[in-house]
Formats: sequence, C-alpha cells, structure tokens
Amino acid sequence: MVFAPSACMRFLPVLLALSACTAPFFEEDAEGVGGKADSATAALEGTPEGVGLLRMLNDESTTLEWLDEALDARAARNLIHHRDGADGTFGTYDDNLYDDVAEVDAVPRIGPATLEQLVELALWNDFVPGGDRLLGEYDGVPFTVNESEAVLAYANAAEPDAMREAEIPSRAVTSIVDARPIATIAVLADLYWVGPATLEHLKAAVEDHDNVCMSTADCTAGRRCTGIPSDEWLEYGVCRDTTFVPGEGDDCEADDGCSSGLSCSGTTVYDGHGFCRPEWMRTRVEHGGVGSISVASEPTSYPVVVFGQATVPEDIEVFLDVEHSDPSQLWIALSDPNGTLSILWDHESGEVPSSILALNGISRDDAVNGEWALLVQSDGGEGILRNFVLELSSRWD
Repeated sequence: MVFAPSACMRFLPVLLALSACTAPFFEEDAEGVGGKADSATAALEGTPEGVGLLRMLNDESTTLEWLDEALDARAARNLIHHRDGADGTFGTYDDNLYDDVAEVDAVPRIGPATLEQLVELALWNDFVPGGDRLLGEYDGVPFTVNESEAVLAYANAAEPDAMREAEIPSRAVTSIVDARPIATIAVLADLYWVGPATLEHLKAAVEDHDNVCMSTADCTAGRRCTGIPSDEWLEYGVCRDTTFVPGEGDDCEADDGCSSGLSCSGTTVYDGHGFCRPEWMRTRVEHGGVGSISVASEPTSYPVVVFGQATVPEDIEVFLDVEHSDPSQLWIALSDPNGTLSILWDHESGEVPSSILALNGISRDDAVNGEWALLVQSDGGEGILRNFVLELSSRWD
C-alpha cells in the first residue's frame, strides 16, 4: 500500500457542522469532536469517493501505523479504535466497521480537513471504484460506477411518461420527479416507493436508453455527445446526430413549414417568424410534484433539469396547474441555469394562466443546459401547485 498525503489531488468540498459531545476512549482536541452529518456529508454517500473512503477504513491493511503517517495521530487512533473495538484487534467480535460517511464524521477529531485527507488517500491507494467496478449494493441491487451514473442521469432527466412506459411504478415516478435533482444513487435508493424492483427497472431502462453520454467516445460512429451542463453534479449529455439536415435554417412560421426531422423554433422570440431546426433541439421536462402554496418570506423552488440540448434557448414556455384563493398575492418566476429570472406572474388579478411564455429577463444567449426552477411566493391566501412543465427549444450560439 502506498500513500501520498502531500500530492496534489482533487478534493471534495465538505463543510461540516460540528457538535459538542464527548465519547470515552477518544481524543477530542484540535479539529474538534465528531461532526453531525449534514447535506455536505450526505453528498458523499453513495459516490465513488465516499465508497472508496469506507472501503479503505474497513480494510484490514489499513493499520494505525499507516494512517498515523497520513493523518493527525489522534484522529488516526480514534478511527482505528472505532473500527477495531476495545480489544484493538481487527476481525474480532467487537469490531464496528463503518457503514456510511456519517459514521466516519461522527468520530471525534474528524472534521472537514480530515475527511478531505481520507478521500485523497482512498484515491491514491485505489480504493475508489470507477468504470465497471462495483460501487455497491443499494436495496440489494448491485451497481457498478457506470451503471449508477447512467441511472442517475436517466432519473434526473427522463419524462414521467417515459419512466412509466419503462414499467417504473407511478408512485415511484412521482417520488423521483419530486426529488430532482438527485445527487447520488444512495439518495435515489432512499426515496419513498423506490425499492429493489424499481431500481432493477431503472437499470433496464438505461440499457434501452443508450444515448446518455459523458463524452463523444461514449457515442456510436457519426454521433456527438451534446448538451452537457456546466453544473458540477450533472456531467451527462445525449448522443446526437449533428449532421446537416436538408432544410435546416429555413424560415418558418409553424412546424408544418419545415421538412421531416425539423421543427419551427424561435417564433415566440422573433414575432411569429422562426427557423427550422432539428427536432431534438426541442424538449419538454416536467416537475410532476404537488406542492402547497402558503405565505412565505422566500419563494419555493421547483427544479427541473435540461440536458442534451444545443447551447442557448429560444422558445421558453411554462405550463402551470395552479389554484389559489387570491392570485393577486402570488409572485411566480422562472430561473434559468445562470440564475437569471423571468417574471411570469407578479401579483396580477385574475386566474394564473395555464401557459405562460418567458419573454423577459432570460437572455437567449445564456446556457440552456442545466438546472431550471420555477419559483413561487405567496404574500397571502393559500393554494396548490399541481404541476409544472417547462417546454423549450434551443439553438447553437
């Protein structure tokens, strides 16, 4: 086994909230006592880095002497004591192997810096799985790293109807869509109504949905990996045939004015005049959740993920199913992947329309791929958002 604690590696930004507690047999100065697992710690669960960290700490070859060379001596002793138990011997009845990253975080003197060091050690010493190596079992279903990445990409972007057609139960579909964006396979497996059968169906759906890619090398000949967002947590695009289609770029006023394989894009931007673009440059994503609308000082966010499109948006239309006791108390906006807002409804009278064009605020030169979000805030009254669908077209910038 080798280690390179001073080597330059990629670190995971782990920010932990530390709690004041005591534990016998442990040393507790400096970096602090064990931290409570928070969203940053949870973000490691089920990732290759998190799995590699656990594999390293639970491996018999990881000894106190070895860890002591890489970490603060007291942190190393606490980690090994937790794992080996009171008798100090690995592989005996009182061992307490680490089940998750939160358990590591809870060990006294383990804080952000030590977790980063542990991840680095796991990377350098080949404990972090990749490619077709097993990531782990979730609800008893095994996932390689590649399978987990493909399933996450599918779960974050597939339309609800497509998932139902893939024999994923409706209750699981609703749970998945409501939880988007889903960061790790562990989070996915923990969702209500997502069990072994649903995970198996998701794996099968991905096998049929072979267009998801991380680079053009993942695509068949003649296709290009397109529309990878800049969001760090979503690194997937879609394999597209980007060769010129006869009639592409022609003027149009409606879809029937374009040749086969093309659709009319940009009519809402250019006063009814548009251009024929490949059909794949149009997409429709649905949040699918049901959310109550109550008085709040900050807007509630309903995110959806767009990937596999060209580079910038053209037509942007929002479909809503909103019921509210006093729509004049509502403020509704759409946020694009850059955080720019288009105000859709600003305390107006009457009922909220079922379809609203996003014509203000959002630049047609900003990124189209990434996380979009509907923002809803109420200053009075109460209501419900039954559904939110984002439909947009895109073009090359």
